[in-house]
Amino acid sequence: MTILAQLIADRLVLKATRHPVSALGKQRLEIPFRKGHLEVWTQTVTNRPNEEADFFVLKFAGTGGRAERSTYHPMDYWSDLNAELWSVNMPGYGGSTGSASLKTIPQAASTAFEAIQEKAKGRPIIIMGNSLGTVSALFLAARYDVAGLVLRNPPPLRQLIVGKFGWWNLWVGAMIIAQKVPKTLCAIRNAEQSSCPAVILSSQRDQIVPTAYQNQVIEAYSAPKQVLHLWQASHATPLSLAEQREYRDHMDWLRGEIISIPESNLSVASR
Repeated sequence: MTILAQLIADRLVLKATRHPVSALGKQRLEIPFRKGHLEVWTQTVTNRPNEEADFFVLKFAGTGGRAERSTYHPMDYWSDLNAELWSVNMPGYGGSTGSASLKTIPQAASTAFEAIQEKAKGRPIIIMGNSLGTVSALFLAARYDVAGLVLRNPPPLRQLIVGKFGWWNLWVGAMIIAQKVPKTLCAIRNAEQSSCPAVILSSQRDQIVPTAYQNQVIEAYSAPKQVLHLWQASHATPLSLAEQREYRDHMDWLRGEIISIPESNLSVASR
């Protein structure tokens, strides 16, 4: 029963794929993990040539996402800075070895963060997560020196499994399955224990992670935060022009909280 419950939990949450995906402009990196490796796709965005990165970004995609598809965001908002972006394929996704399972997420997330932390050498690390990826982001923010977070549609996994799938089994089976989500991935508890500034986007017509569940995580986040409510958006609806303007204000706030750059560099970048 225990093994079956774990398999069902993994199947309900994870939508892993391994087919080839184009990663134009990115470099592939393998990080040792267990008896295999994690596949990470990196991208350097340089707006001031011959200077090192001002900060690093670690990205975690949603349940069906792939690291190869990650964009160069947030550099579309911070065009005067240099950054190195890392996007992670969790076990079972893309070229990462192993099988997709919730129980491997904490160790995989820690492995990726410690690798980028070694490369950053004290420079700020921002973590970005979408949907399921926010679970990894919050896990890390509660345990490591993270400079800031950008999250969209954060789910509390155990509560979401019980709420969405409990009706057909009188909630008993769903509760058993939900228990297979590692306690360390409790987004609510991790939000309470995080201390870095965060920008959180919340799609108000999300049917995958309904707002009632998102709000449990958002309200628990006790560190400084700014929340952008996307009133007409479903789970993956692009931001409207008005929302992009508001989001830019939030990203300016986040930048001011975590990144400083010498005035001499800014003057060079603006020429």
